[in-house]
Order: sequence, then structure tokens, then C-alpha cells
Amino acid sequence: MYSVVIPVGKVAVYLDESLKALGLHTEARTSFITYWLPSLLKHEYIAFRFVLQEAYKRLASSSISPQPDVVTRASMLFKGIQKEHLGDWANAQMQAARDAGWWVDVVGVDPARAGDATLFRVLEWGRMEVLV
Repeated sequence: MYSVVIPVGKVAVYLDESLKALGLHTEARTSFITYWLPSLLKHEYIAFRFVLQEAYKRLASSSISPQPDVVTRASMLFKGIQKEHLGDWANAQMQAARDAGWWVDVVGVDPARAGDATLFRVLEWGRMEVLV
């Protein structure tokens, strides 16, 4: 329900749009995509979702001092999908056609505050491949 499936040839553009919507600056988006793209390119299609901020906070707490004004944690779970299994992912394929801005509400970030250079901001990004 909160996943998308896209052809691997469109993954870099879709990720850039999604990460931008989530409030990541250009260097962070570029680093995220450059670092993880080789893992993604091994597949025909990619199913992925971003982890909700509240869920991530429960799973991996952090302690930062002084306390930041804004913490943005952009963590992506992904799975390679073969063409013959696309039928199992029809809803996720439809989700991919939506504007990437829908991730803001799903993930629970505040892009305006994340981009406010007057605040003490922390950005953490990463991904995990689902192999089963």
C-alpha cells in the first residue's frame, strides 16, 4: 500500500523527485542515488518504500547533543522484482504514477523545516535490500 514498483531505468529520476519532496538537498540526493544505484541496477524492476519516521524512531533510536531542531531520516527498503512477478505488484505500479510528493505525508517529514538553514538539522539516509 505504501510501496511503488518502477522499471530500473526510471529509478534514479523517481528517487531524486522523491528525496527532493522529502526535503533532501541536492548533495544529499546525489549521494544517496550515487551510493545505492549500483545495487538497484542489478534488477529489472524495483519495489520500494520509505520507512515512516515514527517507525524508524522506534526501531533505531538516536541521541544527539545538542538536540537538533529537525531530524529527517530517509530510509528506503527495496526489493528487486522480475518481470514475470509484476502482476503481484499492480497496486504499487499504480502508486508509482502518482506525484512523488505523496511520500511527504506517508513518511511524516516536514520538508520546509528540513530545508531551513537557520535551524540545527540532522539528516540520516540509508537503504536496506529485502532478499526474501
